[in-house]
Amino acid sequence: MSAPIITLSTDFGTTDGYAGALKGVLLDRIPDVRLVDLSHDLAPGDVAVASHLLARAAPSFPAGTVHLAVVDPGVGTARRGLGLRIGTQLFVGPDNGLFSGVLDTAEPVTAHALENPSLWLPSVSPVFHGRDVFAPVAAFLARGGALATVGPAVDPHSLVRLAIPSPTRAGDALRGEVVHVDRFGNLVTNLTAPKGAPATVEVSGRTLPLSRTYGDVASGALVAVVGSSGRIEISVRDRSAAAHLGAGAGLVVTLRSPRESV
Repeated sequence: MSAPIITLSTDFGTTDGYAGALKGVLLDRIPDVRLVDLSHDLAPGDVAVASHLLARAAPSFPAGTVHLAVVDPGVGTARRGLGLRIGTQLFVGPDNGLFSGVLDTAEPVTAHALENPSLWLPSVSPVFHGRDVFAPVAAFLARGGALATVGPAVDPHSLVRLAIPSPTRAGDALRGEVVHVDRFGNLVTNLTAPKGAPATVEVSGRTLPLSRTYGDVASGALVAVVGSSGRIEISVRDRSAAAHLGAGAGLVVTLRSPRESV
């Protein structure tokens, strides 16, 4: 059998040792584990961006991968800890909307609350559940432990979900909005492109044809493309679209096509 994979998504950064402590617990329990850092540079407490990151990255990993996600502004409060099986992958983290993106799939979901302290570290800090609760549970699952062992089953419909906006019909078009700004300043929308049909995108008073790649326009020009997530993005070649337009999440973007698609 190949060594288990655990991905890490946190807002811990890399200057204070928090991410290192998380990895230390995992390596202590599974010395041959393969740790994959999705990101430790998420904005502090930004659950929505973390949810987007997980939803975008998780499908790239093989069956059996455990995704440990800790963006937890409510650490130590009554919010639940969760162990989830979504399709063939496992997820561990707080029940605060962090898993909204991965829950928004057609994959079957099994959810359990983390209520078995025998799996946790002997001493649990109320302000560092990532190290003391979530990491040892993730290690237990990565070693093949049964999900039901982590605690009682909970109804997947009771899990906290973020209010993720959906496109709306506006006459002959679909009206969407920017839901994420990536590190390049690309404005990621909640719109998907129609298959096999020409389309235009309207943003900030401009109309753009839907292009294939950034290189279809000159350096510094605004361009609309279908990003690697399958969503339409507004970009500026070689620069930041967010800075160019002075805009971010919530900016209205309209898709027009003979066959509009959500």
